[in-house]
Amino acid sequence: MISPLLFIFFLLFVCLVFINFSLPGLITLEKARIKMNVWEKVIIGTVLGFVTFTLISYLLLITGLHLLLPFLIFGGTVLFLKDGINILKNQLVLPKKSHLILLTSIFFFGIGGQLAIIAPSGMNISGDLVFWSSHGHDGMWHIALVEELKKGFPLQNPIFSGSKLVNYHFFSDITIADFNYFFKLSSLDLYFRFFPFLFSFLLGGLAFLIGQKLGKSFASGIWSMFFTYFAGSFGYIVTFIKDKSIGGESLFWSSQIQSIIGNPPQMIALVIILTFTYLFITYIENQNRILLIMMIILAGSLTIFKVYAGVTLLGVITIISLIRFAKERKKDFLILTIVSIILSLLLYLPYTSKTASFLILEPWWFIRTMVVAPDRLGWLDMELKRQTYIVENNWKRVIQLEITAFLIFLFGNLGMRFIGFYTVFILLKNFRNYLTYYIFLFLFISLIFPLLFLQKGVASNTSQFLQYFLLFFGILAGVSANKIINQISFSPLKIIFCFLVISLAIPTQVGLLYSFYKRPPLAVIKQDEVQALKFLFNNTDKNSVILTPAYNRFSPIKFSQTPPIWLWSDTAYVSALSGRRTYNSDLEQLDIMGYDFKDRLTFQNSLFQEDNPSEFEKIIKEISINYLYFPKELKPKIDLDKTSMENVFTNSNIEVWKSN
Repeated sequence: MISPLLFIFFLLFVCLVFINFSLPGLITLEKARIKMNVWEKVIIGTVLGFVTFTLISYLLLITGLHLLLPFLIFGGTVLFLKDGINILKNQLVLPKKSHLILLTSIFFFGIGGQLAIIAPSGMNISGDLVFWSSHGHDGMWHIALVEELKKGFPLQNPIFSGSKLVNYHFFSDITIADFNYFFKLSSLDLYFRFFPFLFSFLLGGLAFLIGQKLGKSFASGIWSMFFTYFAGSFGYIVTFIKDKSIGGESLFWSSQIQSIIGNPPQMIALVIILTFTYLFITYIENQNRILLIMMIILAGSLTIFKVYAGVTLLGVITIISLIRFAKERKKDFLILTIVSIILSLLLYLPYTSKTASFLILEPWWFIRTMVVAPDRLGWLDMELKRQTYIVENNWKRVIQLEITAFLIFLFGNLGMRFIGFYTVFILLKNFRNYLTYYIFLFLFISLIFPLLFLQKGVASNTSQFLQYFLLFFGILAGVSANKIINQISFSPLKIIFCFLVISLAIPTQVGLLYSFYKRPPLAVIKQDEVQALKFLFNNTDKNSVILTPAYNRFSPIKFSQTPPIWLWSDTAYVSALSGRRTYNSDLEQLDIMGYDFKDRLTFQNSLFQEDNPSEFEKIIKEISINYLYFPKELKPKIDLDKTSMENVFTNSNIEVWKSN
C-alpha cells in the first residue's frame, strides 16, 4: 500500500526531473533543429539533461560552489519553462488509441516488473527497515556514498575513514545526493523507488525508439520493448528438468535486464548507451554537428558512471573512427573519440588508484564454471570427457565439447532473444555502413570481454558486459519478430508465433518474481537500531568516525526469522543511515576497490576482545575513532564503564559510546 505522503513526494520528484533534466534537454534539441518528434526529444532530452546536470553538479562540488546549484536550477526554470511548455503544447501529438493502449500497457507491466525487484527494499514497516535480495548490501553502500557526497569535496571513503575515495564510479549517486540535500526527498525513496522508476521508463522508451528506427515500424518498437522488459534466459528449462521449478534467471551467468534495476550504475549505463546509439543513428542520417557534442558528453561521462560500459562504448567508437578515417578521410568520429576519451580520463583518473589492478586474465572461466557448478548445469560428465580427450590429445573432440559449451552459454543467456540472429544475418548482407559496424562491434566486445577476463574481488562481475550484449540482442530480436510476422501470410500462424515467443521468453522472469516474494526479507534494521542511527545522524559532527564490530560470517547467533542486517552480511548500513564514516566495514566492497583493510581489521577485532582498560584506551587513541557502536549481542569484552568512554545512547538492542 503506497502512502499518500510517498505519492506526494513522487509527484515532487517527477516535477524536479521535468525541470532539471527534461526541459533543458528538450529545448537544446529544439534549438539545434534536430529532426525528432516531441516524444523523441523528451526521452533523449531527459537523458542528456540528467547527464549534464550530474556533470554540472560535480564541477560545482569539486570547486566548492555546490550551494550555487539551487540558483542555477531556479535560473534554468525561469529560462526554459515557458519555451518548454510552448513546445509541448504545439508539438505534442498522442499516438492513435490502439497504439497508446499498447504502449501504456507495456510500460505499466514493464516498469512494474522491474520496480517489484527493488522498490520493496528500504521500506519502513512498523519502524523496521527491510531488505530483499542483495539490496541491503548494495543499497546501503550507495546511500553511504550519497551521505559522503553531501559532505563536499574532497571525497573520502565512507566505510574506510580517512582515506580518499578511489576505484569506484560514484556519478550515479550525485543526483540522489542533490535531490536529498536540496529538496529533502528521502535517499531511501530516491534510491529504491523514484530513480528506478525514471530509469526503467527511459530504458523502455529508448528500446522502443531504437527498435522503431531500425525496423521502420511501430510494431518493431513494441517488440523491442517487450524483449527489453520481459525476455529472460532459458534457465527455466534447466531448473524444470532438475526439480520441476521455474527459475534460473542467471543460471548461465548473466543477470537479465529486468533484475539490473538493482544495480543503479549499470542501469544508468544501459540508458546512456541506448541514448548514444540513437544519437549515433540520427547523426548518420543528419550530420548535425550539435549531435557530436551531445555524443561526446554521453560517451565522455559514461566511464565514471560505469567503467565497463565506458570501456565498451569507447572501444566501439575508436574502431569506427579509424574505419571512417581510413575509408573517407573524415575526422568527425576521430574528434568524437579523442575528446570523449580525454573527458573520460579527466573524470575517471582522479579516482583511480595507480596500484590497483582489477582484471584477471582467465579465458573461458564463465563457460567452464557454468558446465560444472552444481548450482548451474552441474554437467560433470561433459567436463570429465573434455579432460580425458585432452590427455588423449583428441583435440577434435575437445573442440567439439568447447563449441557445445559455448553455444549452451550463448543461447542459454539469450533465451528467445536468439531470434535476433535473423536481423543479424540481414545486416551481414549489408556489412558496409557505420550503423552495422557499430552494432556488430558492440556485440563482439561485450561478448568477448567476459570470456577472457574476471574481476578482482568479485570474479563474476565481468559478466555485466554480457548485459550490453543482451540489451542490443533484445532490440534486434524485436526487429526480427516483426519481420518474421510480416512474412507469415496465414493469420493463425502469426498468432501461434506470437504466443510461442511470449510464452517461451517470460518464464525465467516470472520465476524471478516468484522466488523474490516467496520468502521473507533477507535482512532487517530493527526500529531500535534505526533510532540509534538517527541519534548519530542528528547529534554528532558530520566528520565523526564510528567503530563497529567486525562482521563474523560464522557467528553462532541465530534468528528464527529475518536476521538483523549486521548478522546477515557485512554492509555499509551504519555509515549510510548515520551519515558518518566508519573505521572499517563492508570488506567485500573495500576488497573490490583495492583497499588494504587487514591491519584495520586486526585493530577492530583486538579492540572488541581486549579486557585490559589501558590497552583498550591505547587502541582507541591509535585508531582515532569518535564513537563505538554495537548491538548488545556483539558488545566488547571489556566493561566500558571502566574506561574513559562515555555512554551517549542506549536502548534495548544498541549501545553508542563516545571516545573522550
